Amino acid sequence: MIISLIALPIFAMSLAATLGLSMLATPAETVAMELGQTQGRIGTMYAQNGLSQQGPRGDLGPQHSEGEPDPNFTSPNLASMVPAGYQALPWRSFNLTVPVGAANVVLPNVAADVLNPAFEGKYTLLDGHAPTSANEALGSPGLLDRFGLTMGEKLTTSAGAFAIVGTIRDHGSDDDVSRVYLKQEQIPVPLADHPDQENIYLLGEKPLTWADANAFNAKAVILTSRNLLLDPPSMAEIGPHAKDLTADARLDSLGSSALAASLFGVLALLEVGLLAGAAFAVGARKQQRDLALLAASGAESSMVRTTVTASGLWLGLAGGVVGAVLGSIAAAVGVVVMQSQGISRFPGVHIMWPVALGLVVVGVAAGLVAAMVPARAVAKQATLAALKSGRTADAPSKWTARIGLALLVLATVVMAAASLITWVSNGTDSAYTWTSLTTSLVIAGAVMLVFALICLTGSIIKLITAKTSWLPIPLRLASRDAARNRGRTVPAVAAVLAAATLSGALMVVTASIMAQDNENYQWRYNINQTGIPLEYTSYTQTSAGPGTTNLSDPKTSRINPAKLSLALKGALGQDTLTQVLRGAPGTSPCHRLLEQAQAAGLEKPAEPCYGWALAEPAANRCEMAADYKPKDLKDFRCKGSMSNNGFGGDVPSIVVGGESELAALLGRAPSSAASQVLREDGIVITNRIYLNEDHTASVITYDPTDPLSYAATQPGDDGKFFMRPSLVAASTQKLAAVVDAPDKPLDFYGVVSPAAAAKLGIPVDDRLMLVTVPQALTPAQKDNLQGTLASFMGQSYGIQIQNGPAANITMILWMVVVGAALVTLSAAGITAGLALADGRNDHATLASVGADPRLRKALSASQTLMTAFLGTVLGLFAGAVPIVVLLSLSRGTPIVVPWLQFSVLLILVPLFGAAAAWMFTRGKLPMSRRQTLA
Repeated sequence: MIISLIALPIFAMSLAATLGLSMLATPAETVAMELGQTQGRIGTMYAQNGLSQQGPRGDLGPQHSEGEPDPNFTSPNLASMVPAGYQALPWRSFNLTVPVGAANVVLPNVAADVLNPAFEGKYTLLDGHAPTSANEALGSPGLLDRFGLTMGEKLTTSAGAFAIVGTIRDHGSDDDVSRVYLKQEQIPVPLADHPDQENIYLLGEKPLTWADANAFNAKAVILTSRNLLLDPPSMAEIGPHAKDLTADARLDSLGSSALAASLFGVLALLEVGLLAGAAFAVGARKQQRDLALLAASGAESSMVRTTVTASGLWLGLAGGVVGAVLGSIAAAVGVVVMQSQGISRFPGVHIMWPVALGLVVVGVAAGLVAAMVPARAVAKQATLAALKSGRTADAPSKWTARIGLALLVLATVVMAAASLITWVSNGTDSAYTWTSLTTSLVIAGAVMLVFALICLTGSIIKLITAKTSWLPIPLRLASRDAARNRGRTVPAVAAVLAAATLSGALMVVTASIMAQDNENYQWRYNINQTGIPLEYTSYTQTSAGPGTTNLSDPKTSRINPAKLSLALKGALGQDTLTQVLRGAPGTSPCHRLLEQAQAAGLEKPAEPCYGWALAEPAANRCEMAADYKPKDLKDFRCKGSMSNNGFGGDVPSIVVGGESELAALLGRAPSSAASQVLREDGIVITNRIYLNEDHTASVITYDPTDPLSYAATQPGDDGKFFMRPSLVAASTQKLAAVVDAPDKPLDFYGVVSPAAAAKLGIPVDDRLMLVTVPQALTPAQKDNLQGTLASFMGQSYGIQIQNGPAANITMILWMVVVGAALVTLSAAGITAGLALADGRNDHATLASVGADPRLRKALSASQTLMTAFLGTVLGLFAGAVPIVVLLSLSRGTPIVVPWLQFSVLLILVPLFGAAAAWMFTRGKLPMSRRQTLA
């Protein structure tokens, strides 16, 4: 069992380390995935002069630009940049379109001879054969899945119709990406002249050096070279910007992940060490007669300690080897399986033997540490008491509690030091350089906190068991046994404490990260809603090429809402709800007028163009700190709908309508007060920052094309900097107002009645069709929706159904609770089993004096209940505190302690542990024989 306990966390760490390292491509793997068998590739650098410089990784790494823009500097012609002695292999990518109904959905395309032997390692033919005619093409496996194609079936694209005769795996992307592969000659001329990306791969014998890269850079060409990836130049060769040009974001990300995971790894090792320590303690007490005979024969205490510790050495070595080997094998198998499924996240199997050896050493250390305390305790056992098979009451050392208090103080100081360093460096350029130190301090403080609580466990047990005469007999017996046999109780509580620490830390981290994702999410609509503009503007395409438009010739078209609603219900189902939203046109038409005026050489349009907004009272302005975050992160003035003056939303900033429009926007029935104020021609606002003290809202008219309409956003004479610029009003009118905020911070000020809109002078028209679907759309439904919209708009229109944050915080938290409960329950179960094995003689004594099986079962359950409850309480505290400190080091990161989940875990673990102890305590004890002295 001890080998298994040590091997399990080593297995997990070995698995995680191998998987993490396998995500980092080696230079050879990078060369194969990116360059195939070529010497390199060149591409446009998009530089503004000839002073730009690339890094050794070419277009895979950072670049440096300096100097003023050169008006005479032009983009290079890559075909003319091919050096002598190299064969040019053109590679281009285009965004083609595929008709789906009346829509044209976007389809990425690669135009290159991907089956050329020079691309071996970059592209692989999975199925089918190479194209034999101009009407045949290759595709990715995801292409066939997306459009429901079979091998040989034709796909119609904007470049023509092609029969897909083979599937290609791009080793740099996943198989589920939909992409079609053509040759250069299959691309129509108008499209071929305007690629989205262009590279030329260079096939030759001569390596491309750093000198070649510098020569290319001077002509605004970037070189990604096989030679530079495998043998990068020295920092001195690169020059003064070497540090920035050699930075690798992949390593920084892996380092941050490793730091975050190290805390959990340390806590997992603590749990295993304590569980193994409890197992060693029970085993050592079972061997105390043999060890006492060894002492009686003349062996010194050091020899007895060494005898027990040696078993920890060998068991730790065995557990470390088994865990490291099995973890590496499992990771390797997982990587191979994922590679076979076309997942590009893992470019290869990377087993780092130094890391595996280090984990074996960790296993040995865990075994030694787990055996040291039991070895010391056994060595101090009185020889005569051991030979009698008796057990004396534990005599706890006063130093244990003192050491615990000292560790508690030290842990507090260490974590406070991390907070102080962060507070001093916050907002400075050196803030990020202290991250590793502060994280390490918190990890050290967490370890010290756990050990401090373990050292204080004996004193805590003594304190809570001092007054137990009022308890029922089983609980009274359990409390007295816990106080008398602290050598058995403390390791059991400590093991549960370590498991609960890991669980508590994981729950706080998960809750906080999910809360941050939720807070930072940009909500445009409620869940499963979207908006379709009922008016859209198109421009005439000029002869300059695809993508070039004439801003002076806009064409505005309108959609019939009734016909659109019927079409949407037909495409998405009759459960689809639609609601027409009416309101002002927003500021987009004004900005288009400004663009046209500037294109004509004017500063602003000849006629003013108006927008409407709510003015915030001066007392409700959100003050910003030096780090560009709100000075008070909890200030209501810095949160909610339109808190950042989000004028770019599709929903009219002021919606004109009634209760039905308000209900559709809120996703629920409006309040009675909101309904009343609408009937009285007032305004229902979505954020109280726009509510005046007299329960009115100030509706202003302003000109968004006039730069003077926006007050300065820079700090004023008093040094204050506010979140939202003040709008200079051309006119202001007040309306009676009430707040009915949506559950999500949606970008609209509120809703007014048609009569109130007329009073404000707002031009009202149908602006948006708000669509609510019963559930998230499948990819096929999305393509059908595009086809439906194209029949109205005459063009491809991108639409996104609001799905919310990537994960549901509540569901994930409960999943973590289940996992944490299993981890903690396993620890409680192991310690309960060890306690039952260690206390068998006590149960035999109870049976001999007439205790029935129910009392003994109740005693076992009570012992486990006390152990699990105390360990869980202390563990959740020890797990939550370091994570709270760690999260507090980053200002603005939410700190969420999931009290409900904590409570469930606190109740679940002790009750299940007690139930298991009741069930597995034998009703009949095995016969035991009296041991006599030889």
